[in-house]
Amino acid sequence: MAEGRKIEKDIDRNINYLKDLLGIGETYDVMFREFRIGHKRAASFTINGMTNDLLIADLFKEMVATDAAELSMNTLQKLFYTRAIHTQTKQIENMNDAVTSLLSGELLFFVDGAEQVLVIDARAYPSRSPSESNIEKVTRGSRDSFVETIVFNTALIRRRLRDPNLRCEITKVGIRSQTDIAVCYIKDITNPKLVETVKRRLNNIDIDGVPMAEKAIEEFIVGGNKWNPLPKVRYTERPDVAAVHLLEGHVCLVVDTSPDIMILPTTFWHHVQHVEEYRQNVITGTFLRLVRLGAVLFSLLLPPVWLALVLQRQLLPETLAFLGPQDTGIIPLGLQFLLAEIGVEMVRMATVHVPAAQSTALGFIGAFMLGDFATKVGLFGNETIFYTAVSVVGTFATPSVELALAMRFFRIVLIALVMLFKLPGLIGGLAAIMLIFGMTKSFGVSYLWPAIPLNLKAMRGVLFRLPIPSKLLRPAALRPKDNDRLEINHNKKDQGSKNEEDD
Repeated sequence: MAEGRKIEKDIDRNINYLKDLLGIGETYDVMFREFRIGHKRAASFTINGMTNDLLIADLFKEMVATDAAELSMNTLQKLFYTRAIHTQTKQIENMNDAVTSLLSGELLFFVDGAEQVLVIDARAYPSRSPSESNIEKVTRGSRDSFVETIVFNTALIRRRLRDPNLRCEITKVGIRSQTDIAVCYIKDITNPKLVETVKRRLNNIDIDGVPMAEKAIEEFIVGGNKWNPLPKVRYTERPDVAAVHLLEGHVCLVVDTSPDIMILPTTFWHHVQHVEEYRQNVITGTFLRLVRLGAVLFSLLLPPVWLALVLQRQLLPETLAFLGPQDTGIIPLGLQFLLAEIGVEMVRMATVHVPAAQSTALGFIGAFMLGDFATKVGLFGNETIFYTAVSVVGTFATPSVELALAMRFFRIVLIALVMLFKLPGLIGGLAAIMLIFGMTKSFGVSYLWPAIPLNLKAMRGVLFRLPIPSKLLRPAALRPKDNDRLEINHNKKDQGSKNEEDD
């Protein structure tokens, strides 16, 4: 497509150019229609299945009914102001922009003699209604979640944040895919440097398309080592979770065709918190959070620590002498854990791929029959199955799928190191993992903040579920423009600004 091509006065040249470019007659889903508006020729282009036919019919009815005397001069301008009554209508002069709008689902309306084209947003994407998230379920709370349509998703956020300072800036990524991405933030809260960094990295993406949506975008904009398994952004399907993070000073990326909203920057503690904690009272929420943190630690440490102690039984005190299997099985203990991890992952993947009606039966076969038979024939020891099961439960208790998979990877590495080097391998592996955690950053924010660097007040807030009225300060690591959430302080600031203007 020619760079910067303009709309021409001759409607035939515009029609022929688009017919050749879009393959009219070759592809069935690009619709072309000619009209007569007064004494002027007109033509429209739409994408089949992406427009509201009733809305288009009403608009065309208005335009065709226009008297020729009304359109003697400035035809397109008069149609725009008197007949194209749809609120989302604009005039553009660039053919490239017109084609992008058309392929995004908008309608193009050409009039002979006009050097502009009417672009009417009459889109009606195939979409599903918001429903409860399958990943972030709660016993009490809202049941709506994000869908695959960007307009619906920003509306779900706007419904919860009726703030005039909420910004949803749209940009397109991918030369061919032209994927819509909304950069959402609250202007008077979010650090402007963070917003500029995110927008700059989005604009620097140079690729033909991003059909994998949010995950492909993440790999382009997140800095640091690409081989680091720790997730540096958080995904959510819940509008209330996105709204809470926007109020803290985060940036949310809404990618069209994806129901997962990207929250950035993020820390380790964001991945181990769940909305259910805030749907219960303070004591219960704190209990749930501590249990979840314990489950994450168990999922990482239990199998490798048990294996290291069993392989060097002389290091065990008498109180722990009971540890270790009576019958180790045919396969070496370390290899048993590795095979069990692979088996669990195979069952998990198979459960995802089979129909929902069969997933329960598959889980029963994998968890009971295979594990039970493996111990009975002597391949695996009972304790191997037990500790693997406990670690897997801890993995599923982790709210973030990405963090759970990273922990599983670290666990497998620790088991392999213990097999090779026993206790020194465990100590060295844990030191390396802590070094990775300590060196990881997400958009300049330390992954372990507020533990590194230490902030005791903020640390109390991530370890315990504090009462909402006591959480008055926004995370200092984000460097927000507005540090607190007190309305009285905002009023004072506004009054101070007004006095300065009066002076």
